[in-house]
Amino acid sequence: VVGFGKVIKGPVEELVGMVTDRVKFARWNGQQKLIAKAEEIMRQRQLPAPTRELPLKFAVPLLTSGILEEDDDLQEIWARLLVNAGDASTPIELRTAYIDILRSLSSYDVKNLAALAELSLKYEPKGYPPIVQTDGLPGGEGNRDESGLPAAIADGLAISLQNLARLGCITSASGTVGIGQYQSVTVTHLGMA
Repeated sequence: VVGFGKVIKGPVEELVGMVTDRVKFARWNGQQKLIAKAEEIMRQRQLPAPTRELPLKFAVPLLTSGILEEDDDLQEIWARLLVNAGDASTPIELRTAYIDILRSLSSYDVKNLAALAELSLKYEPKGYPPIVQTDGLPGGEGNRDESGLPAAIADGLAISLQNLARLGCITSASGTVGIGQYQSVTVTHLGMA
């Protein structure tokens, strides 16, 4: 058994080295992609350079998460958050809560939140907070039963909406519990931000 450790040690060290190399490459690749996306957003805004210095408490988790993000759509969101945070002319408050929330979202969650926020802005003059129906979201299309009333929403959409509610981005406005709980929602101030 003692001699067996000598046989395994070499391959284990090699395997650890390979994993380390893979992680370093993934981190480097993610960094290049995040920088390129952020620079493109800055070019579109005609912003030659960041105009606000980011505190380390905010910058480190933002950059770490943005660099490690593998989903291109989500990395685009990280790049936008980075550019917004570095632009003194934007009203964004540098809250680590935004980073924590974004870490917990899938690209499907982000699309649903964006659609709900857009719908909320359409109805905002009619009273705040506006109540929006979720049956128009991806996975919720045609969510009406024979009588025209909202039917149970699809599992994927229900999970997405429950996650958004868990993160404080939306609240249920339907007054029901269970299947119909998220058929109508209100986007919170945090969700809008």
